[in-house]
Amino acid sequence: TFKRCPPLPTTSVIIVFHNEAWSTLLRTVYSVLHTSPAVLLKEIILVDDASVDDVLKDELDEYLKRLPIVRVVRQRERKGLITARLLGASVATGDTLTFLDAHCECFNGWLEPLLARIAENYTAVVSPDITTIDLNTFEFMKPSPYGQNHNRGNFDWGLSFGWESLPDQEKRRRRDETYPIRTPTFAGGLFSISKEYFYHIGSYDEEMEIWGGENIEMSFRVWQCGGQLEILPCSIVGHVFRTKSPHTFPKGTQVIARNQVRLAEVWMDNYKEIFYRRNQQAAQMAKDRAFGDVSRRVELRDRLQCKSFSWYLKNVYPEVFMPDLNPLHFGSVKNVGKDSCLDAGENNEGGKQLIMYPCHGLGGNQYFEYSTHHEVRHNIQKELCLHGTEGTVKLEDCQYKGKSTSVAAEQKWELRDKQLFLPGLDMCLSARHEHPTLTTCNPSDRYQLWLFV
Repeated sequence: TFKRCPPLPTTSVIIVFHNEAWSTLLRTVYSVLHTSPAVLLKEIILVDDASVDDVLKDELDEYLKRLPIVRVVRQRERKGLITARLLGASVATGDTLTFLDAHCECFNGWLEPLLARIAENYTAVVSPDITTIDLNTFEFMKPSPYGQNHNRGNFDWGLSFGWESLPDQEKRRRRDETYPIRTPTFAGGLFSISKEYFYHIGSYDEEMEIWGGENIEMSFRVWQCGGQLEILPCSIVGHVFRTKSPHTFPKGTQVIARNQVRLAEVWMDNYKEIFYRRNQQAAQMAKDRAFGDVSRRVELRDRLQCKSFSWYLKNVYPEVFMPDLNPLHFGSVKNVGKDSCLDAGENNEGGKQLIMYPCHGLGGNQYFEYSTHHEVRHNIQKELCLHGTEGTVKLEDCQYKGKSTSVAAEQKWELRDKQLFLPGLDMCLSARHEHPTLTTCNPSDRYQLWLFV
């Protein structure tokens, strides 16, 4: 007997743009039109977040008269992605909402798997498998064959989004290569959701500003409140990944920290302190209560009887590395002799020497923890540890990853009388030269004295 599939719901595709190039925006629109069954595509809603390019005003409106199911709604002042998406959702008439960025290209057959999964499971929030459109040539990079190089979303303890390969447990769970991939977080730019469920689960935090953190907030919220985030390998959409944001932040980039504090205060319980240690700007905002009123979001969590963040870590993302809730020391590592701080340097993802830099007290590249396992950890975007070999000191991947692993001798430091001593080599950390090095221990050498501040 054949299983009768439920009828597929219709969708409203919502695309927010701000000063997007005409050709790029229309490439996205025509891509949706050419690859989506007409019976499923209710409308395309373009939300103009106060663009200033003249071509995106009357000329765009006039051009779109030839595309009856495409319309533009506009925000008169720049309010950002979150508010713009809420505006688009408020006028949408489809059964589901499909959000796309304004620089995408949809692969044939991209829409049906997303809608089929929502028809099957009302609480599923589903993303396509995202492939790359080349930033310079705008060439659509063909996706890898099924079963190869699947990734899922994660987060670090600085609350930044990232990608990781699938753990063995997730590989075993999936029945075949078409099976949905459970993802702890999602990028948030491209996804479909039941319109009814979007509002049931709390849509977006309306008090978040411009952009930043909303995808992590929604990820935690969906999982903790009974839904699931999935990536569907049979749905493929190309996306231009920019190296940096081309847009300005009208209120400055502190809005990102403010958004992150709002999500931490509502969803992370006591684990929010791990984040605050890594972001001093956010910690100060939390201390000053400078993140607005979150009472409505807390009421939402209570009303939906959402689970704890501890439950999320245990059941949704058990692979995450858990930093010490109470490390032995944390903060900047200041050298007494040089009166400057240990610094990871720019874009240090391991294998590079550290530098000494004037202490700024903002965390970031100067944030280190002296763990209960006696590592000096710089675990913000990657789990990196201070790694000593003869003469040189670098940041390398931490050997201790919890459970059955152990700390490597090159990464196990003793803090004694302000010296960072590496017993495995019987040497001490010194800041006498341009880059921190290992040298013979001398307690009277001020360049070997370090303070966590």
